[in-house]
Amino acid sequence: MTERLVVASNRGPVSWQRGDDGGLEVAPSSGGLVTALGGALSDEDGTWVSLALGEADQEVAAANPGPFPVEAGDRSWRVRLLDVGDRYDPYYNEVANRLLWFTVHGLWGEPYEPRGEGWRDAWAAYTSVGEDVARAIVEAVGDDDGEVHLQDYHLCGSPRAVRAALPRARILHYLHTPWVGPSELRRLPDAVSEGVLAGLLGADVVAVSSPAWAAAFRRGAVQLLGAVADGDDLWFEGRRVSVASFVLGVDADALRTAADDPDVRAAGERIDAERDGRALLVRVDRTDLSKNVLRGLRAYELLLERHPEHRDRVWHYAILQPSRQGVEEYRVYLEACTAAADRIRDRFGERVLTFFVGDDYPAVLACYERYDVQLTTPVRDGTNLVAKEGPTLNQRDGVLVLSRDAGAADVLRDGALMVNAYDVEQQAEALHAALTMDADERRERAELLRRGAAQGAPHDWFANQRATLRAATTPRVERI
Repeated sequence: MTERLVVASNRGPVSWQRGDDGGLEVAPSSGGLVTALGGALSDEDGTWVSLALGEADQEVAAANPGPFPVEAGDRSWRVRLLDVGDRYDPYYNEVANRLLWFTVHGLWGEPYEPRGEGWRDAWAAYTSVGEDVARAIVEAVGDDDGEVHLQDYHLCGSPRAVRAALPRARILHYLHTPWVGPSELRRLPDAVSEGVLAGLLGADVVAVSSPAWAAAFRRGAVQLLGAVADGDDLWFEGRRVSVASFVLGVDADALRTAADDPDVRAAGERIDAERDGRALLVRVDRTDLSKNVLRGLRAYELLLERHPEHRDRVWHYAILQPSRQGVEEYRVYLEACTAAADRIRDRFGERVLTFFVGDDYPAVLACYERYDVQLTTPVRDGTNLVAKEGPTLNQRDGVLVLSRDAGAADVLRDGALMVNAYDVEQQAEALHAALTMDADERRERAELLRRGAAQGAPHDWFANQRATLRAATTPRVERI
């Protein structure tokens, strides 16, 4: 029997919005997930299960209770869109983007957080949404030989639910975030940490972006659930589960095509004029606590304090996309970053810093092409395509200052200036070193960065996962 491919994620490959004429308009979604998986689902008979994220999506979901075809841009997909109603906020903002995100990124401010109360209703919503997604997957598969690829921390409970309904389905769950060991997971209520791990172990393959996250996952499963380690695999409830890492890189051809656009050229001309011969220091990030924007701003401030010669020679352009403003901590963090930016401009003049919060993709691509230094210093993250996109497009042998806990560190460390995300003074010193680096070293490092960024192109990334999934399930060996 032919296996049907199903991908499931919180955000799907397309979204809808109300047009000026009142009608519904569809557009491709942005982000690395769609870039990585969009081609596979566009080229193959399969279904993408995702959640309705706004009123327009909800209207489309109500009109299409089953899978339906949709076209956007130059691609087409078969989509199953779920509206989970009032459960979306507790599922997404309270559990996924607070309890789980803060935990796997090491963001809790102990000894006060997490508080450990008021989580039960939100956890019930999270688990029920995962079950709804699992039912939609089962319907899309239609038989017991489906190939299911679940995506990220939003749907950790779904593999177990799919497994219960389709015992012979091939299931892989890819976590695009970092992962943590048992000591960090124990900060969560037991029902949450154990439920997340047991849910993920319903898959045949649990996939992450770094060997460090894979090792952490195994330790947590062994210590918190009693799973048995067997090399890189785990035995749990009589089943073998492979825990593997896959590097996700950039689609260089697609990125260069996007950069060859009139809007990008116009943005580049504007940036060149404002730059006025100065060195360009770029930061492109979400306003996510894990991205460490506030410490990066302070590092730049220290640079200007200690090296006055840079005040008229450097322009810091920070392009930041608002992130998760439905969570209080994120709103407060953005306010703190804005205040820091205002302080820097008050101290050293408006010209030293452009602090943009919003969506300006042409400016992002134009900055990638032109920067002299790129600052990417997350406290911890899973993949970090930004750190790879910059070197791929850059035309000036730009230097990358990179956190050693970035998901991209495994493949970029040889070319980047590596820093401790928490050490602001070290970051300031690294910025000075980057700005004063000689041309030969810049050239050598830039070449290493380009090679590293090319590893794990999206098509290869997904193909390697599918091969690993087939190897893990053929033949299907159960523990004796």
